[in-house]
Amino acid sequence: MINPNPDAKIRSLKLAICQLTFLMLGVTLLVDSVNGFFLSGMGIDPKLSAMFKLTLLFLVLLQVGAESKRALAYSLTILIFFLVGPVITLVDTLDAAGFIDDFTSSLKILTALFIFVYCCLMADKWPVLTEKYGQMAIKFGFLILLSNIILGVLGFGFSSYGGAEDGDNEEIGVKGFFYAGNEVSGIFIVLFGVILHLLWIRSRRLYFLFAPIAMVCGLLIATKAAMLAGVAMVFAIPLFNERNKLLNLTWLKLKMAFPLIVVGIILAVVLLPVFEATGLLGRFMWFYEKKGIIGILLSGRDEFVVNMMQVFEHHTNLLDYVFGLSKTGLGLLTKNAMEIDPIDMYLWHGLPGLLFFLVNATIFLRVSYLATRIPTSTWGPSVLVINLILIGVSVVAGHIFTSGMLAPLLGLVNGMAYIDLVNQRRRLCKSPNINVAA
Repeated sequence: MINPNPDAKIRSLKLAICQLTFLMLGVTLLVDSVNGFFLSGMGIDPKLSAMFKLTLLFLVLLQVGAESKRALAYSLTILIFFLVGPVITLVDTLDAAGFIDDFTSSLKILTALFIFVYCCLMADKWPVLTEKYGQMAIKFGFLILLSNIILGVLGFGFSSYGGAEDGDNEEIGVKGFFYAGNEVSGIFIVLFGVILHLLWIRSRRLYFLFAPIAMVCGLLIATKAAMLAGVAMVFAIPLFNERNKLLNLTWLKLKMAFPLIVVGIILAVVLLPVFEATGLLGRFMWFYEKKGIIGILLSGRDEFVVNMMQVFEHHTNLLDYVFGLSKTGLGLLTKNAMEIDPIDMYLWHGLPGLLFFLVNATIFLRVSYLATRIPTSTWGPSVLVINLILIGVSVVAGHIFTSGMLAPLLGLVNGMAYIDLVNQRRRLCKSPNINVAA
């Protein structure tokens, strides 16, 4: 009797775990919705989302370690640097619950990079399967988001502003059973950006049919990030699909300029009564009268930062400057988050946090830009648009690179852009005489 090949068994087991991981990536938003359903309907938080994502992260790191011990070592080293500030706060306060919150916050910030590294390793090993599973996960996530928006329109779930959860009777915007507010804007940018791009490269007619739906969904969510991103993506996706002609004046840019002007007029004239009826116009006018343009753009976060700088100057030492106060430590002095990602990451984790933000954003931009320059790229243009918008939102409204809800999808879509680079490299190895921009 011939014994089965042990290598084949190991390979089969690794493939099964990989399939399970991408399945879990696909249903993360569904788990968030179920968790939100319990919060909305029963007022209890079963922690399903936290436990699910912790399990997902464990599976991801397990596979990263199996494929590359160096990648796992780098990942854990970054986590250790992130925990120096929280450990110092734990020693000072003996607040174990606060340390657990800081640890969870650190994992949320690092999840996008961990997922990205995982996708890169799987793309080098199984490029076709990784792209297939990744695309299925993104499309299923889009259906979950769209379903929650529809449920919100029908009156179920939470509102973006106001409502019982905020102690305000005036409700603005819909987000279904997603409890987080601005994080839904980030998910909207990622998923609608990908779907818009896939429609553009497959059917221009379907793209122009779906584009108004994307803008309306942004208006329904009603956050500034979602509303502005909905319009920006509709016009940016076609332009970025010009790839190596992105910086040139082309007929497409001239053609897109006309509807952009038309949409501007529609937003200024037709939708003005809608904004007034929903209370958004009054909200904007109040901010403008009290705090000016910067107040509207930052929604009062500039005041948080000014107060924080005063507190930080008088209540910190050298270790705090280097390793941060931790989220718990900052909360003991002032508001525990400024809701501006690079500032929050510095305050929580010091120089390692700020450096991580800059390096992580640079890596994502570089990979998506290189993928965009490939004529046959499937993911590059959309991921580049998504990254640019998300980085802008992270500086203005926060809740992007610190979002545990968005992190798995953010790492996944950037991993899909890396697959374009892998496929290009394989084509060049097979046909070295092909002249392709890279």
